[in-house]
Amino acid sequence: MIRADAPLKVRGGVEFGVDLETPGMLHAVLVRSPVAHGQMRALHLEEARRSPGVVCAVSHAELAALLPAGSGDPERPVFPQEEVMYHGQPVAAIAAHTLAEARRAAKLVKVAIDPLPLWGDIESIYPEWPGSDEGNSPRINAHVHARFGEVDRILERSREVLREKYRTSGIVQMALEPHACLAHVTGGHWRVTTSTQSPYGVREDAASILGLPEERIVVEASWVGGGFGGKAAALLEPYALVLSAAADRPVKLQLSYAEEVELSRSTLPAVIRIESALRDGRIAARRVRLLLDSGASLPGRDFATGYAIGFIAGPYQIDAVELEGYAVRTNKPPFGPHRAPFVPQCAFAAESHTDGLARLAGMDPIAFRERHGLRERGLTPLGQQVGPFGLHAGLARAREMSAVWRAELPAGTGIGVAVGFWSTGSSAGGEIQIRLGPTGLVLETVEAEIGSGSVVRGLVVVASRSLGLPPEAIRVERTDTARGPMDSGVYGSRTTAALGRAIQEAALRLLEELARRVPGPDELKLDWTGAQVRVRRGPHSVELATVLTEAERLGGGIATQGRHYGRTGEIDSGRVLAGSFYGYGDFIGAVQLAAVDVDRETGRVRVLRYAAFQDAGRVVDAATYRAQVEGGVAMGLGEALTEETRWDAEGRIENAGLLDYRVPTLLEVPPIHVEAIEGFPGAGPDGAKGGGEPPVIPVPGAVANAVCDATGARVREMPLTPERVARALKLI
Repeated sequence: MIRADAPLKVRGGVEFGVDLETPGMLHAVLVRSPVAHGQMRALHLEEARRSPGVVCAVSHAELAALLPAGSGDPERPVFPQEEVMYHGQPVAAIAAHTLAEARRAAKLVKVAIDPLPLWGDIESIYPEWPGSDEGNSPRINAHVHARFGEVDRILERSREVLREKYRTSGIVQMALEPHACLAHVTGGHWRVTTSTQSPYGVREDAASILGLPEERIVVEASWVGGGFGGKAAALLEPYALVLSAAADRPVKLQLSYAEEVELSRSTLPAVIRIESALRDGRIAARRVRLLLDSGASLPGRDFATGYAIGFIAGPYQIDAVELEGYAVRTNKPPFGPHRAPFVPQCAFAAESHTDGLARLAGMDPIAFRERHGLRERGLTPLGQQVGPFGLHAGLARAREMSAVWRAELPAGTGIGVAVGFWSTGSSAGGEIQIRLGPTGLVLETVEAEIGSGSVVRGLVVVASRSLGLPPEAIRVERTDTARGPMDSGVYGSRTTAALGRAIQEAALRLLEELARRVPGPDELKLDWTGAQVRVRRGPHSVELATVLTEAERLGGGIATQGRHYGRTGEIDSGRVLAGSFYGYGDFIGAVQLAAVDVDRETGRVRVLRYAAFQDAGRVVDAATYRAQVEGGVAMGLGEALTEETRWDAEGRIENAGLLDYRVPTLLEVPPIHVEAIEGFPGAGPDGAKGGGEPPVIPVPGAVANAVCDATGARVREMPLTPERVARALKLI
């Protein structure tokens, strides 16, 4: 089946956010802070306003006339009134007839900011660990702490204890399409069309930032040129809306690639301390301490910290565990989600450490993981019961593949294994409307296709299976938040799982309604012949058009709704000492192998082969699923080997752009062996589990373990650049 969007995209017939245009629109630019931390002393827009082509310029001073309370979220102001919190933070915005005119005017804005001390590096702020009196410090965005078992006693009395510190780097989503939107405020209606993964998420977020009721804002998604978590919340939309309100004209705002790196809500650096005690070859205790750089603010606070830290314990049975994490405020842009938010970094530390424990125990790394891996009905460190989990099936296949590689690859090749687990976000609410008309079925949703195929292909396949119509008889129709059913967004590996279940419910209601209108003893079925829908019961068949009411004929067919609001598992609240931790939905296992060659003179790592064994529940569409796994592995290789944001001493990103921020090319992605492990059902349709994020999680750990297998040297900082590998090899 060819994806419905493929012909349109090949012909250039879709309108992405960067393509948006409307008559009379203005072009906008952001005026950004030249320092990373400072006190606003003066901001002068007069000369910019007089510049040719400028229609309006706004800063904090103008918000009172445009918004009910000037701004709705003091943690995330539209424009800073007094304190600038990161380099490039927007302090004003300008709209002009052309983009060139807006850019020229922005250079005329006079900004005076008195520098303040810079909170730049989390290890400079806390060289060791925050003291017990730091809980209310302005430097702390969140604090979580959980414990069960006698962790202290076991660590103190065990002879075999491995203590390590790992560092991770900032990762940018780097979608092909930068953020872009087109806003138009008229008659009290605040409307924005934007490249987003979550129209309702943007509406909620923009309303909070602007201090407006949600029902005043209407969000419509354009086609999306990639998101990877970076387009799930508001970023440019509040600025474009404010400018449109001031100018009484439509306003378009988009970022350059350099601005995308500097301003997008990306993953930031972290320090992970992990120590584990071995007894008789088993992990008896593990303590994890996480310092997470949360930038200027942390939407979600405890969630971002308390959800991620659970993955550092790993999907393992351990007698005693302590987890403690601090999110530390720094003068960087706010922390944000990136495909499986911060979990590849967690798995890098956890899986590197687990490999070290296997070596300490004198065991094969795969056998060590098989000995400890969680099984269905076991308990996580937070006391949640494990659901169907394909981890051990994946480990068995990895053991077989590893033996084959050992026999085929030359001596000196390193082979590393890593596992990961994930929880589909299907518990986030989702609703959909389906409408069956004389010529086919329409799936009505607010969600846009972001490139993965989950909307235009995954949902279509579920509807096809549910109603017996061929995929070519089904199309997805996108609407806005004023008219469309509520859905949480295309993120969290939840789309096919949550909306697929909603489609199944709506399809069942549709068939029940048709059964009332077309009586008969036989099972009701739908046919699509000659581009016409027919209803068949046994030998009798009627055209759908003959059973529609007049209102349905005018409205395009019979409409039914479906909704899915899943549940996460229950954690043991008695294990929580501070903050909030969150239970998982599905348990999704991922087991991966990497084979690498390491240049012993330069430290350069080349990945030769890769294999991914993915716990899929049930695959909805094989081609789409395989593409998700391959894309996830490719992205993970970038995180493992090349991708990182570098910050200078003044809080500026040094590598803002595709020339210096290195994403992997096709030449750097090896052949990827993909196997979907079925039979461990999840919450999705017919037992499907999410496939968007699990494939990226184990990659950095697998590569790091392969490097250690090849060289005997452990690299404890990602990415594994040639310099870091060379230092581990003591070449420099």
